[in-house]
Amino acid sequence: MKHNIVVATHHKTGTVWMSTVFKAIASDVGAEYVDFWSRDGQVAEALKTPFVLFNYHSDFREHSDILDRDDVRILHLIRDPRDVLISAMHYHRKANETWLHEPVPGYDNVTYQRRLNALATRFEQYVFEMEHSTESTLRDMLEWQYGRANCFEARYEDLRQDAQMEHWSKIVTFLGFDEAEQKICRERFWQNSLFGNLASYGHKHVRSGDVAQWKREFTPELANAFLARFPTALQSLQYETDNKWVSELEGTEADLEVETGGLASTFKRLVGKPWERLRTLNRSH
Repeated sequence: MKHNIVVATHHKTGTVWMSTVFKAIASDVGAEYVDFWSRDGQVAEALKTPFVLFNYHSDFREHSDILDRDDVRILHLIRDPRDVLISAMHYHRKANETWLHEPVPGYDNVTYQRRLNALATRFEQYVFEMEHSTESTLRDMLEWQYGRANCFEARYEDLRQDAQMEHWSKIVTFLGFDEAEQKICRERFWQNSLFGNLASYGHKHVRSGDVAQWKREFTPELANAFLARFPTALQSLQYETDNKWVSELEGTEADLEVETGGLASTFKRLVGKPWERLRTLNRSH
């Protein structure tokens, strides 16, 4: 390894995928694999060269100086915010992560997952998710410092469709792996990708993994609710140049009324609910 490596992802942007890949690569090339959040407070002491530092929230807090080190190369991974919302909502309905099942004091001891599953329609579930966990994820994605010379800015969509591993080869070259190590990197990437060996036995963490799920999941009303909450996110992250995508969605008013029960009434029920504390709960990958 020519450089030490930092991998920074966000919730539902391919975090488990990248963690599995880089943990295997680190082991193969003799590097120390360090999970940022399991070493919070003692990260600096854990970084013994060569290292692969993995952060599944891309928030380095008081350790942000690591990103500016001359001997570090960074891979930062984002995903279309609309697909982040879809993936997160479905995952949070069934996942066993501890924070989803911890009663919150002062909120009738209702857990995040129980509240999410109690909502009557999928539209309401998406709105709830937008107002809580996904809001935090998208905020972190937008607040990341883009334009670092030592950082490869990658998109989940490009990697998910990279069956020829051309994009992945550019990434591992940028990160500083030599020719022999790049071969290992490609093997590990293929073994743990849905278009590769992973497809033969699946992965319990993956519901779909498809690109652009929002095109079949979003209704016009859900799209407008999304824009009301995140009006510039898609343009800022360069997933859209304008809001024309909303008018291209299919759906009729009758269908929407059955599905949503009306946008106004849903927001009246959901907005302002006392769930602010849930945004700060530690979310694992």
